[in-house]
Amino acid sequence: MNAPGWPESIDPQRLLALLHDATPPTRHGAPAPEIQRLLGGANNAVFRVEWAGQAFLLKQYFAHPQDPRDRFGAEIAFVRFAAGAGIQAVPRLLAAEPALRLALFEWIDGRRVQPEEIDDRLIAQAADFCRRLIRARDSDQAAGLPAAAEAYFSLNQHLACVGRRIDRLAAAPVESDLDREVQLFVRDDLSPLWCEVYAAVVQSADSARESLYGELRRDERWVSPSDFGFHNALLEPGGRLRFFDFEYAGWDDPAKLLCDFRCQVEVPVPKAMWEAFRDLLLESLPRADGVAWRVARLLPVYRLKWCCIALNEFLPEVRRRRSFSAADTRDDRRAEAQLAKARQILEAARRESSRS
Repeated sequence: MNAPGWPESIDPQRLLALLHDATPPTRHGAPAPEIQRLLGGANNAVFRVEWAGQAFLLKQYFAHPQDPRDRFGAEIAFVRFAAGAGIQAVPRLLAAEPALRLALFEWIDGRRVQPEEIDDRLIAQAADFCRRLIRARDSDQAAGLPAAAEAYFSLNQHLACVGRRIDRLAAAPVESDLDREVQLFVRDDLSPLWCEVYAAVVQSADSARESLYGELRRDERWVSPSDFGFHNALLEPGGRLRFFDFEYAGWDDPAKLLCDFRCQVEVPVPKAMWEAFRDLLLESLPRADGVAWRVARLLPVYRLKWCCIALNEFLPEVRRRRSFSAADTRDDRRAEAQLAKARQILEAARRESSRS
């Protein structure tokens, strides 16, 4: 029988086996581990585990028949690849249980980065992490990694992704006045601007004689951490950044990471700091001119993608993930805040579109 407060989804004996795998045998006489669920994870269940005088982070990955993405496999493969490349900016993986989608990581004593703290020093660390990934992309371990979630290797694939997201929002069930308000926003504001942005990319590609459907060669791709930004980082007391949450990682177009890094809204990156990050990465990327060209064309596209991401709370499949991770998805205040955030993103995208 589990102790009071122990999560039903975690078998104490399986957890103890993971801890035994992760620690020296001298610690195996310790009492039963203590486990505490952490809030804040949007897709997976995350716990702090204390055992034998040490703290660990335990992660249980979401899975559902209608969401076939292997979140566990993607993150484990990426972390092992990064560790093999000598990259210390990721958490150390201590043990894993594939059958239960459980992973045990080192506990990082750090805090969240605040937007006003983003400076040249933090940008340099973020760029150094990515440049180390670029240098390791020709390794044998990199060759075995999968494509990233929503990996796109042509302009048309980038465009199609946002089109699908808008279609899903337009088809979401309407169960409340707030849901209806979202539907009107998608129909009257988001969709018309999307048509303008889409047409501008097509026209720009045509003027530059760039194919919408031509795919990037292998040497133009890289192993991307995906969903990369200071929202998925902890700042240690000594000033070192540690990055986490790689369940979407894999081979991808480097232009997508650069656009996401600029557009993510949880810890926004000022334009000047983003430009510094972009320039540092371009120095290390082959065919950098092509990457820079795609970033310039795709940035408005990714603004609207992040507008859609802000409205994920209104999609049934996302509500299932939030429920698994213990994120509260039906709090009307949170849902209203997400709609307000989507409106702000759209207005920023409209201003950028009018200047281009």
